[in-house]
Amino acid sequence: MIWVRNYTFLKKITIIMVFLSILLGIRWFWFTILATPEHPHAAQGVLDMRGWNFENSRSIPLNGEWEFYPEAFISHKDIMRSAIAQPHYVQVPGDWRSALPKESDSSFGYGTYRLRILVDQPLKQPYTFWIQQIQASSIVEINGETAAVFGLPTKQTQTYRPRAVSYTASYTASNVKEIELLVRVANFDQPLKGGIVKSIYFGSQAAIDTEREYSIGFQLVTFIILLLHGLYAILLYVFGPRQKTFLMFFLLLLSAGLSIVSDHDSLLLIWLPLDYTWSLKIRLLSYIWLSFFSLALARSFSEYVTGTRLFYLYAIVLGIYSVFLLIAPAPLIYYSFAAKVFSFLYLFPLAWFVYLIGNMFIRNQPDSVFLLLGATSIVSSVVWGVFNYNIEMTRVYYPIDIIVAIIGFSAYGFKRYFRNSEENAKLNEQLRKADKLKDQFLANTSH
Repeated sequence: MIWVRNYTFLKKITIIMVFLSILLGIRWFWFTILATPEHPHAAQGVLDMRGWNFENSRSIPLNGEWEFYPEAFISHKDIMRSAIAQPHYVQVPGDWRSALPKESDSSFGYGTYRLRILVDQPLKQPYTFWIQQIQASSIVEINGETAAVFGLPTKQTQTYRPRAVSYTASYTASNVKEIELLVRVANFDQPLKGGIVKSIYFGSQAAIDTEREYSIGFQLVTFIILLLHGLYAILLYVFGPRQKTFLMFFLLLLSAGLSIVSDHDSLLLIWLPLDYTWSLKIRLLSYIWLSFFSLALARSFSEYVTGTRLFYLYAIVLGIYSVFLLIAPAPLIYYSFAAKVFSFLYLFPLAWFVYLIGNMFIRNQPDSVFLLLGATSIVSSVVWGVFNYNIEMTRVYYPIDIIVAIIGFSAYGFKRYFRNSEENAKLNEQLRKADKLKDQFLANTSH
């Protein structure tokens, strides 16, 4: 008996390892096809790309030392007139606080980034820059030409307008041997991290457009898949027996969809006229409620529910923080983020969720292997998201984890529905037989 139990446990551990291996293998393949080629890095405000084949290579990140002019908006004309002071040098991407005046106790401020890119071959197509995220408003100037304006960077808080989204800027260089990139930035909303906080990618227009279209396309496909499954769930809730599981699954899918289109390439800002603060609120709310509905769904699936008081306490804290997010200005929201309030409310329910799913699988709850697949995918997605947030690995959205998680949950839901239907059919058959026996008994008794 002990041997059988050990064998069963090892079999379950093997299943978990197989799921993880499959997801890691897919990730490895993803990184392989999207890996950034070896390239020079910027030093002292200069990036030497002479001899680089832009026509047949992927985009590269413009990481390294950039010139930075704190508390000054510099233009190409100012540089030509030599009407500028000595620059500081800052690491890009990164926070610019070290280059701001010493009396600054936050990342609020304004300034200009400058990078000179040396090239030696004209392209048949424009050079293109893919700006991932600049906190919190920016104007891009390339060789004296204004290429993109997002928000309104000014010297005063009252007049500036933030808009931190992903965008591209292109420049057609016929016989130019040097490309001067100037980025004027102002930030009075993000107190903890200002300036160019994510890598700017540079390459031919074809390379940038292909990578960006892949990223946006994957986000749209994933969002549509989530909405379609959410539509099925809410229809089952409305037209069938009103089980709360279907409603929670719909809200889970809605939160997951909002987290995708409000993050990454900020597609929600393209569709809706949202300002900087509300886009931040929606993004954070979608993530913490995604965790809540994942936990609530796991509790509804589990046959051994414990920790009810802790769950209600967590729900109360989540509700209070959600109200705070709705009414607080952006700086206060970022301070709460730095205090790890958001991290706790996001990661704690996910850890509890994984524990519940693992417990269901160990206890041999029917069809829990599908939930294990979904839980493994969610863990992979969260770990990857945290890792990519701190150490940027790829700029293209990765959709596999969330799709596999939805497949796992949906498969479990359908299996549970059919199993319940079969059990109801058997019960109906038993009731029919019992009713027939009752009629026969009454007939015999009457006779």
